[in-house]
Amino acid sequence: MKPGSHKKNLIKILTSFILMMFAFSSTYSQTDTTDFNNLSLKDLLNIKVTTASRTLQELGIAPATVIVVTQEQIKIRGYQSLLDLLFDLPDFKVDDKIYPGSRNSISIRGVEGQQNFLILLNGIKISSPTNEAMPIMENYPVNLAKQVEVVYGPASALYGADAVSGVINIITKSSNDNNKLTIDASATGGMYGHTNNTLFISKKLSNKVNFSMSGQYYSDSQPDYSKIYENDPLLNSDHYATGTFNTIYGPISPVTKFDPGYNASSRAYNVFAALNVGNFTVSFFSNNSKLPSSYGSNTSNAIYNKDVFISQSISTGSVSYKKTVNKLTSHTTLIGNQYTLSPKSNYRNIYTALEPAYKYSASTSFKADQQLDYRFSDKLNFTGGGTFEGFHSIPQSGDLNKSVSKSDYRNSSYAGTTSYYKPDGLPAQFYTIRYNNSAAYLQAQYSPVKKLHLTIGARYDDNSRYGSSVNPRLGFVFNANKQTTIKAFYGSAFLAPSPSTTYVQYGSFDTQDSGRTYHSYFQHLPNPGLKPIISHNTELNISQYITNNFSVTMSGYYTSLKGLYTFGDDNTTTRLYNNSFNGIPVDYIEVFINNDRQKNYGGNIQLNWKKSYGKISASSYASLSYVNGKSEEGLNERVETSKDKQLDFIAPLILRVGTDLTAGKFSCSPRLILMGRQNISGISDTTTAVVTRQTIPGYALLNISLRYDVVKRLSVFANITNALNQDYKAVGFNMDLNKNNSDIFHDGQRQDPIRIMGGVNFTF
Repeated sequence: MKPGSHKKNLIKILTSFILMMFAFSSTYSQTDTTDFNNLSLKDLLNIKVTTASRTLQELGIAPATVIVVTQEQIKIRGYQSLLDLLFDLPDFKVDDKIYPGSRNSISIRGVEGQQNFLILLNGIKISSPTNEAMPIMENYPVNLAKQVEVVYGPASALYGADAVSGVINIITKSSNDNNKLTIDASATGGMYGHTNNTLFISKKLSNKVNFSMSGQYYSDSQPDYSKIYENDPLLNSDHYATGTFNTIYGPISPVTKFDPGYNASSRAYNVFAALNVGNFTVSFFSNNSKLPSSYGSNTSNAIYNKDVFISQSISTGSVSYKKTVNKLTSHTTLIGNQYTLSPKSNYRNIYTALEPAYKYSASTSFKADQQLDYRFSDKLNFTGGGTFEGFHSIPQSGDLNKSVSKSDYRNSSYAGTTSYYKPDGLPAQFYTIRYNNSAAYLQAQYSPVKKLHLTIGARYDDNSRYGSSVNPRLGFVFNANKQTTIKAFYGSAFLAPSPSTTYVQYGSFDTQDSGRTYHSYFQHLPNPGLKPIISHNTELNISQYITNNFSVTMSGYYTSLKGLYTFGDDNTTTRLYNNSFNGIPVDYIEVFINNDRQKNYGGNIQLNWKKSYGKISASSYASLSYVNGKSEEGLNERVETSKDKQLDFIAPLILRVGTDLTAGKFSCSPRLILMGRQNISGISDTTTAVVTRQTIPGYALLNISLRYDVVKRLSVFANITNALNQDYKAVGFNMDLNKNNSDIFHDGQRQDPIRIMGGVNFTF
């Protein structure tokens, strides 16, 4: 390809894309032939949501920036998981396949990591009870969704800990008004051993009894990057055959056997069931993910095999009772939640001498929540309640020499410590954490006049492990006229230090006298005094309907975070260990401390338009996101000793355009993401006022979904990801372009080439 031709092709693609969407959107006077198409864009977007206030209200007056993805959009766009959906959301950045524990890093408005937002299913939390950063993929379903509500910004005033950058609530479908059995099943297969099967069943058993259940199973052999990118030395797998790895620490020949071929296969599943009997609802959700534990490390410094993996699961059960008496509605909910890091999970990298090193973690929680909604009048209503949560956690262990028994996990030892005098190895240190959280919240919503809606609220949390927190929220919504809505918000939130972050431990031990004594050069050890990260956010949102089928929305925000976690020298910060761990001398001990700050600012402009010609309908969108900011050292300006730095894990500019096109039995949904240059953690220039980050190129990611209704109840579909077959990279942790002799992909984590999947969908 000639120099410059790549960019010219992208410009042509983008230009054609926009012209196609405007061609379907140039006038707004056509009449559609279907009920769905007869609805204007304004009618379609003016739906009711619950997540913004924990009460049902119209989207236009909800005191938050909320995007709703409907069941129809999920179908047309071919979304197979929550991850697929997040790729297309404004102000989201997805860096995939970069880290073993969480697979991906999901950033919202420059706040990095999925530990900073909640995932709910019908208002019930289904992310980790103790907030481990879970992978987001097919373990979180959308095939069962009536709609997915995405609330941007802090929401701790209603939801408590960890609702820092947002809340995602999956609202499930229910049975039809008649008593017929509803079945929605799909089977998908594709390149590189991809398979994805879903099933949703619902039945109205009587006037007061409804039942629904869902399941999904996903498996993917994954592309063999060592063959696709065979000219990349960081992916060379020749040493898999020789048995000797040329690591950054020199040649290593692991003793434990491994397969002589690159394998990065993954798997996930989820199940859901709900029974509604009058005012009672009983529900259950469980998921699991199994991923390579070598993500982020290059093939010379880690082993990519199917038995080298991280497997995590979550199970959540709930019982709720809802009753309305006159103006008062009571909603009582009991929730049990369990998280498990499978004891078979293991790493094989240079820090384990390429030998298996196992991990284990488990946590449970019980929550009782009582909410009361009181509609004093048409102008004033109150929402309030109280919550009690109890937690029991076994934080993630250090590296273990073998897979442990869940019932006898304490009788294990650290990897690499077996010796003559200690044939079982050095006993591993486990921590057992029990704590509770009590909370009370109150929110008032007042409309003094029809056009004005005011929200004020706050929540108080008291945690036996890290103390108390008060988080207020203020909301102002002004419907200036039928076409214009102005929203302004302020809110705060806090990210609780998870047990596995607080008590994380890693490092190695050695012995020079056959196990009589041990020593360590480095250990990262727990800091039980770690405190929450505090966030404050201010936002302005203006929505304008040019016509009922064309809208423009602009938003701007400013977010500050304080108490960010960073690495500290124990001798100069916490002084917990005095260079000793369980009586073993350690040359350097590192701990997490609350030290840094971050300021994010940015905005977004979104266009939505809809056009129909008879049976042909196009619903299109475009969004341009901008984010920037700086990270600062120290808890305040007075103690700051170094220059501010640009944020990493951001692309200041991201453009998304897409259209959902339907023509009779056929639908097509092309969606293009134009990612600007991406900031990484490496430093580019220290002479500027704000230290600049190194960057890696952005990319153009085109995903296309096609669907055809063969008969009334049978459809066939195809999903094409990376249709332009771009050779593009995501941002990983600790990247530095100047450190090519590193165990990680220092210049970016390669992503999948073009992939084509096809399947069938049956509804009854």
